[in-house]
Amino acid sequence: MESLYFQAYMMLTHLRETEEKTGGGNAVNNFARFVTLLLIFILVLAVTYYTTRFVAKGQKGLARSGNMELLESLQLGPGKCLLLVRVGGHYLVLASGKEQLSLITELPEDEYRPAETNKGGSFSDILKRLKDQSPAEGDADEKKS
Repeated sequence: MESLYFQAYMMLTHLRETEEKTGGGNAVNNFARFVTLLLIFILVLAVTYYTTRFVAKGQKGLARSGNMELLESLQLGPGKCLLLVRVGGHYLVLASGKEQLSLITELPEDEYRPAETNKGGSFSDILKRLKDQSPAEGDADEKKS
């Protein structure tokens, strides 16, 4: 066992001596390693980016087809949600659990209203509305007394 430790010690000593002798060559090797690792990192990022875009395009096509469309979903808890789905001309409300999918009801076509995409307007409009709705300072003093 001692001979193994002695051999490791001798190898480390030899490596230190070699580093001291080469001097500047070691810095060039370190810079080359750094550049190589940086290029590999950039390559991995690019492959990840394009793979994600490719998978997203495939998923987008699956979520919406000619006869079926997921219109809305509402999370109720872990692994539980309500789904509003259009199948042909029918609107179905489905309950989805971890291992189960149940039909709750069918909505008549005239009762379905698409969700508004921009409810609040711009951020400054929302702040103005909040400012207008807040009670005046005098009202707050009257409520305290």
